[in-house]
Amino acid sequence: MFDSTRISDYTHPESYPLPRTEDGFIHAVRPQGMELTNARAMALADKLARFYAFAHRWYIRLRFGGEIQYRWTFLSELNIQRGDRVLEISVGTGANLPILPAGAQLYGLDLSQAMLREASRHLKEWGTEAELIHGEAEHLPFHTESFDCVYHVGGLGDFSDPPEALREMIRVAKSGTKILIADEVDRRGHERRSRISLAKKTGPSSPEILRMLPAGMLDVQYEEVCKGVMYRLTFRKP
Repeated sequence: MFDSTRISDYTHPESYPLPRTEDGFIHAVRPQGMELTNARAMALADKLARFYAFAHRWYIRLRFGGEIQYRWTFLSELNIQRGDRVLEISVGTGANLPILPAGAQLYGLDLSQAMLREASRHLKEWGTEAELIHGEAEHLPFHTESFDCVYHVGGLGDFSDPPEALREMIRVAKSGTKILIADEVDRRGHERRSRISLAKKTGPSSPEILRMLPAGMLDVQYEEVCKGVMYRLTFRKP
């Protein structure tokens, strides 16, 4: 399932077993290093990781009335069966994973090893098993059509190359897979530093995220949820 050639540079074109970090995560960062935008995002996430889960939990509780309700707004759209391989991009501290239906094989990828350490600690507390991978969404270390479910909640616009990350999520999903993308809606009409507002309207009813979808995607559904603060996009890979 893992494919190291997806992250290799020209000096190592052949496939090789992906190593593990001291924390036990699959190490899938390219030998030539991350793009600058991703490296900056990783550094910020590393600083916030220790406090992120607590702060985000209270933010969700105060703004949306409850963490489970908020997360289920997105996760309920997924079609997950027992035994399915499920990939979460930007898994963060792992808070979505224990909410998923039981019996699936869970994989979580993130830029930040500090976030992954928090996720590992939480998963042990919750009795949830998942393979955690340190890597970039634009260079997923998996063979094509490896997963029965692929999803991402929050932060797609912070990636170095959001369209490429989206194409990679589609690539590793099996034919017929329902893919979920969710993120914040930016009402201010401009970008914040390097962040791209993928829900910013480019026309009367054309969010930018929809323009990034490759042609031919099936059952495309876009909706603003959580009091209009977030968008939820689902579609199927042909």
